Amino acid sequence: MAQAAVTDVRTLLGPMAVGSVLSGVAFGCAIVQTYSYYQRFPRDSGYIKALVNFEMALQTIHLVLLLASLWHMVVTIYGNPGALILFPQYMNVTLIICGPIAFAPQAFFIYRLWRLSKNSALVGFCCMLAACRFAFHLIVGITASRVRDIALVIDQWRWCITTMFVTSIACDAIVAVAVTYILRMQRTEFRRTSWIIDKLIFYSVATGLVTIGGELAQALCFWAMPHNYVWLGFYALESGLYTNSLLAALNTRAVFNRTWPIQPSTDHSTNPSYPRSATQVNTGDKVRRISP
Repeated sequence: MAQAAVTDVRTLLGPMAVGSVLSGVAFGCAIVQTYSYYQRFPRDSGYIKALVNFEMALQTIHLVLLLASLWHMVVTIYGNPGALILFPQYMNVTLIICGPIAFAPQAFFIYRLWRLSKNSALVGFCCMLAACRFAFHLIVGITASRVRDIALVIDQWRWCITTMFVTSIACDAIVAVAVTYILRMQRTEFRRTSWIIDKLIFYSVATGLVTIGGELAQALCFWAMPHNYVWLGFYALESGLYTNSLLAALNTRAVFNRTWPIQPSTDHSTNPSYPRSATQVNTGDKVRRISP
């Protein structure tokens, strides 16, 4: 049955080639965003900087291993299409490190949701989904490194891969919807305040849709065409989408820092310059004030 899976070399090599190129593009975008981040936020928390460094370090390793896997498939085993059913060892490592690359941005967005909502039940449920996704991701990667036969992995561990997709999409969707709802609840009758909150909602939804769209495309291709590499082409790009979403969320703060100042104190009596009609908005990282 494994040999029958190799029906068309184009559906095996083509998606991996396209996915590797797009992953390289995503890596380039991440480099630009990282440079922009350090230029704009040199005084950011050490934890945030460590998170950015962690993401970029793993992204570099991910891209190198991905290109090594493509070289193995296109050059090393050239003329032996039957060998394409075996995962290259480089690809096995890539499958494993994609787990923490995606988990770190999800944890960041869940933490931002906690800062916005203080809803322990909601945040706990999202943490459970992210942790399950991370665990199933590691299981699939470790299993692939031991079995190597892609058809065998898919047949025996289809439930695990499906659960990984479902939990990841659910986590990202719940976080995006919850953040959108909470921000909309902060809208006021002031046009300026509503405009800024709408911008916050737009950026939150956009960063969420990027990862949700990538995961959904990957899942649909896996369910419809499990025995080729089309879904793995999206998989190659997936980690880059998460890293860029994280960096975009961090860099977006520069736009709003120019729009309105950070509220240093919520006590009006100790802050005479604070306008009585100003509105406070919780953005998930800071409490800011907006004059009407």
